[in-house]
Amino acid sequence: MKRRERAALPEERRQKERRSLCLSLAVGGGYAAVNLVGGIAGRSLWLMTLAFYYLLLSGLRVLLLRGGRAESAASRWKTCRRCALLMLALTLALFGFFCLTLYSGHVIVYPQYIIYAVALYTFYAVIRSIRDLAAARRYDEPILAAHKALNLAAAVISVYSLQSAMISEFGDSGAFREIMGKCVGGAALLILIGISLFMTVKSTRRIRQK
Repeated sequence: MKRRERAALPEERRQKERRSLCLSLAVGGGYAAVNLVGGIAGRSLWLMTLAFYYLLLSGLRVLLLRGGRAESAASRWKTCRRCALLMLALTLALFGFFCLTLYSGHVIVYPQYIIYAVALYTFYAVIRSIRDLAAARRYDEPILAAHKALNLAAAVISVYSLQSAMISEFGDSGAFREIMGKCVGGAALLILIGISLFMTVKSTRRIRQK
């Protein structure tokens, strides 16, 4: 059965995507600021690390905004590949720090107002990622695909953060906290590595086709 070709991104949709990227940049930057304030106030190195992670994700969105101006599809696919490789490096660095924190026996504590912020952002990130995945499949556009991958990565990390925050606030067992941290953290790591590698391989193949 012949595979259906995906359509090129119309100019009107391209402009809408740029506005969507700007919105993601603003929301992600604001959420990074919330984590940074909470980390400084609560002296939490984990929250400050999360703030740095979301700030760097915002930096990748700036990279996509700049790369999206290229007329050449090959150039845009190169931007997509660069974004995927950087996201992979960020993910490995984040979870390297997580493992050090977990196995050192340090308990991650979230201020109560941060828990509400995490829950709100998680709801936003998950809903947006689900809604945007359909659009990414309809069009053959590397910047759109990379943007949706970043949104999905942010959603995965926020789900893990929410799980950690809820257990920190309501959990009563150190063993349960550790088991859930390892399971959910491991699943998040595998998902993010899978997303990064998939985008890297796909971008490389498309570049070779151009």
